[in-house]
Amino acid sequence: MDSEQRTQELKGSLAAILCYVFWGLAPLYWKLLDDVNSFEIIGQRIIWCFVLMVIICAAMRINFLDLLKDKRALAYLGPAAILISINWGVYIYAVATDRVVHTAMGYYCNPLVSILFGVVFFKEKLTNMQKAAVGLCMAGVLYFLFDYGEFPWITLVLALSFGAYGAVKKKGSYPAVPALAVESTLALPLAIGVCVATAYITGSHAFMGDVSTVDGWVLTLLVIGAGPVTAIPLVLFAQAANSMPLSLLGFIQYVSPTIALLLGVFAFGEPFTPAHAVCFGCIWSGLALVSIETMRAGKKAKLEAAENASDEEASAQ
Repeated sequence: MDSEQRTQELKGSLAAILCYVFWGLAPLYWKLLDDVNSFEIIGQRIIWCFVLMVIICAAMRINFLDLLKDKRALAYLGPAAILISINWGVYIYAVATDRVVHTAMGYYCNPLVSILFGVVFFKEKLTNMQKAAVGLCMAGVLYFLFDYGEFPWITLVLALSFGAYGAVKKKGSYPAVPALAVESTLALPLAIGVCVATAYITGSHAFMGDVSTVDGWVLTLLVIGAGPVTAIPLVLFAQAANSMPLSLLGFIQYVSPTIALLLGVFAFGEPFTPAHAVCFGCIWSGLALVSIETMRAGKKAKLEAAENASDEEASAQ
């Protein structure tokens, strides 16, 4: 690895750490919007994310409209916009209904979901360690289903949607800022429709709802703040995914659900039952197996690279 690659990987690692810490602490922000309809929050997230990305693109003189005319870009960024919108929606619902622990469980499952995607879509073969890890994860989810009496659909939807989003972003490999600008542009019409429909059905709206009071202005500013809270970590995530190995990104990813789990249990007082403990234990055990194998593979690759370099040097002499 040359110095330029090391620099890129270092920048990617820093971006990943900031991203996942940001996401881990995000429930604290969304809890401030507990009284706002979840559908309005989802729509407002997309709208203000779009506004922010347009401002950033203008400031950086990036013409993201070129990507909107690119068929290949739309083939990747269109599905990405749908997947991340689903993820946002379920996440907001989970936080609003006091299920932050379920979100943590979902994001812990992401690396294992990535393994399954590799098998299903890229015809990759599972190693024995990976088979055991996936089996443990499935066993944990099934135990939770039968013991706790609730199907963990939030966990599964969050894991599958974000796992697929990461895979699509990695495959497309488009620059972080214009790519997110395109995604938010594609989702904008639906977001506006959701906000209008929600206001019509409920007869109220948080954005500029009661500007005659200080609380009304505070709520409006919090709604606008949903844009930066949404966009900043996604830009950091795309930057990290494009400039560092997925294996390393997977390790750093555990920061976010760990913070969310601690917040859910200790800050928000959510229950952590024996069923939760067994499910998390199975998932953590599976992640440990995958992590051990990844570290071994990394060491083996480095040794092989060093041996090849030595052989080339000897041949040159």
